[in-house]
Amino acid sequence: MLETIDPLVIGQMALGALADLAFSVAFGAFCLGFGGARGRRAVCLALLVWLLAQALDLPAEAATMSGSSVVAALPAIPLVLLHSHFGLMWMIGAGAGVLSLALATNRSSIEPGIGRGPWRILLYLTMIVMAFTHAGTTHAADAGDFSTPELVHWIHLLATAGWAGVVVCAAFPLRRSLAISANDALSNMSRLSRVATLTFAVAIVTGLANAYRGLGGSLTPLTHSLWGALLIAKLVLVTAAVAIGATNRLVYMRHFAGGDRRARAAFMGWLTLEACLMIGVLIAAAVLGHSIPGGSV
Repeated sequence: MLETIDPLVIGQMALGALADLAFSVAFGAFCLGFGGARGRRAVCLALLVWLLAQALDLPAEAATMSGSSVVAALPAIPLVLLHSHFGLMWMIGAGAGVLSLALATNRSSIEPGIGRGPWRILLYLTMIVMAFTHAGTTHAADAGDFSTPELVHWIHLLATAGWAGVVVCAAFPLRRSLAISANDALSNMSRLSRVATLTFAVAIVTGLANAYRGLGGSLTPLTHSLWGALLIAKLVLVTAAVAIGATNRLVYMRHFAGGDRRARAAFMGWLTLEACLMIGVLIAAAVLGHSIPGGSV
């Protein structure tokens, strides 16, 4: 798909990357659960951006389906919504996104120490639905709803959003939560490390399964297709992020826990670099998602 250099496709890739980043920030801030009002604002703003990206993607998808310009495709939007699988997934996802935004304004839905009850659980479930509808509009859904490839990709999207989201949130919108008193900062660092490690492990396993499916069970497309080249670029970014994250957690976080206050500055510096790499991973994933899998070429 990239070979055509279609401006509409490039626009959809950009919207996809924006939506993925926004969902990751919302899900990451939710998983971290620290930052107080700042954390709630991060979730709410990210969900607003996600909904905006979805609203802009709808006419773009209608244009792609009809083979016309975005303006000419506007009258076809009701048809897309009511008579296509994409439309069904879009409506369910948008509804879940609006409900997530409403729930996120409630303090007890975001902060684990306050909301361990139904509100937080409901917000978690609506975000899971958002991820499922995303998976339902990708190549993984070609085998049908609730097929193994779609379910694997659904889990991959959630795990990647959790991994990238906690890193990006800790490095940027919730950065001050790691610059507070040593004991509280260490507690937040430990939570960041636990969530990142768990979601990273799931993302890697499901990512390998996705790569195997996309390559058609052969390594040949890895070096003989544009999709394969993009996958390699993504893997390079992932490898670099993993190496930085492991060093940060095994070296600098331990030094900080041992009383070396200078280690915090090093930790934050490397965390910022890791976050930038994870943003690159999300962009690469969005481009891959709008490209023809190497095993299908």
